Amino acid sequence: MSVLISMQSVILTAAIMLLIASWRLYEKRRSFRNITSKLPTQYGVPFVGIAYQFFYSSKVYSSLSRSFDELKSLTTCVWVATTPIILTVEPEVIKHVTSSSEFLNKARDLYAHFNNGVINGIIVNPAEKWKPDRKAISPFVSHNNLMSFFPLFNDTAQNVKRKLTSIAGRDEQDVFGVIKAFGLQLSILTIMGMKMEEGTKKYNEILNAFNILVHHMAENSVYSSVGLGFLTLTPDYKKTLKFLRELVRDLIKKNPSLKAESDEYEDGKQTVINLTLKAMKQGIYNVKEVEIQSFSMIAASYETSATAVYSVLVMLAMHPEIQDRVFEEVRSVFPDEVSSVGYDDMKKFPYLDMVIAETLRLAPPIPCIGRQTLNETELRPGVRIPKEMQVVIPIYELHRRKEIWGPEADRFNPDNFLPENIAKRHPCAYMAFSKGPRNCIGFRYAEFTLRVLLITLLRSLKFSTTFKYHDIVFMPKVTLGYEVEPLLSIEVRA
Repeated sequence: MSVLISMQSVILTAAIMLLIASWRLYEKRRSFRNITSKLPTQYGVPFVGIAYQFFYSSKVYSSLSRSFDELKSLTTCVWVATTPIILTVEPEVIKHVTSSSEFLNKARDLYAHFNNGVINGIIVNPAEKWKPDRKAISPFVSHNNLMSFFPLFNDTAQNVKRKLTSIAGRDEQDVFGVIKAFGLQLSILTIMGMKMEEGTKKYNEILNAFNILVHHMAENSVYSSVGLGFLTLTPDYKKTLKFLRELVRDLIKKNPSLKAESDEYEDGKQTVINLTLKAMKQGIYNVKEVEIQSFSMIAASYETSATAVYSVLVMLAMHPEIQDRVFEEVRSVFPDEVSSVGYDDMKKFPYLDMVIAETLRLAPPIPCIGRQTLNETELRPGVRIPKEMQVVIPIYELHRRKEIWGPEADRFNPDNFLPENIAKRHPCAYMAFSKGPRNCIGFRYAEFTLRVLLITLLRSLKFSTTFKYHDIVFMPKVTLGYEVEPLLSIEVRA
């Protein structure tokens, strides 16, 4: 009898809690009626919203596209769990969101997986902290400093070429793995001023740790959308975070600037670690912030650049006639092998630039960005949104909207970036590296490394694959991910 009474009590308590939660959700939805009455809105399932769609990673982008199509609007409101979020692929709204000082904060929920004590810093810091952070690190991406890195960019390109040449003529290969391995080397060298030898135990441990981190962050980004991010905090994940923190601390201790007054690396290069240590001396950072800023820049530069290079090679392998045209353009500038690519050389490849832009349109390394309002503000005429409202811009979807890119928006077509076609589009129709003051701070670093590597590889090597373009399925990870990463065959050109 007592057991029955206890069960009844539990059921009654649960029913009361459900009623209270339902009432609160109703009140919350009513409080946002001034927005939802002006924007097409998807409420989804009570307490879950449309979050259930995110658990099928391979279908996230198709679900987003379908939502915009069904609501017949380029700016919509969706409920994710119990939180209303604005989604927009409307260029004029995007221009406002990315340029207005009212949208300088990053969207809380979209970047929740960065709050792991290792990667956050300049990526997710609130506006008042982000501004001095960006100022402290900006000398790293200054023109003169990036010019000083060109020998390192070229060394990396030659190393990748040698590695890929050594596995040419075999079956299809994991080219992405090679690019990531050398990309991590370059990031640690340019950002921390430390050389990591390929193949050493330490190097392999670092590469493995990065891969584990990216995998867990991708999972966390999904689970955090419904408040279940804690499920990804596994012992393996925590062990990896500890290893990476200790790695950065060790690199900091070994940094020459701790033993000298100079703010520069040994040959005049300004690395992120030197700049952050200088900021620490000025009281801008503490030791932990030095660690986080340095590590964030390593992760950001390594993952996005490697993904971009790989995606270009995949697209060219699937479109041999376009690859041949790029090869002829490169050979016209470098009749023989490429020994070194300079800054002025990169201006001589207009068609390669179009190929890169088209690849980043269809496969943007950062497929989604988000902002959050500092105060109540206007989103567009007639629509005001409250403080801390999140606005998410799915770049992947923006780059494929037929209203913007035409009926063949999903087709790989570098002619989309002919000057006359660019002139027809809104400036915010394409944003591979975001837009506005909170754009990617390292976009020029990425552009230079991308071009040096591609020019070097495409002059000497030809890529092909049996994987078909229409079989590619992209997935949201920390950067854009492939459900299946196409393997590539490599042939050495005469």
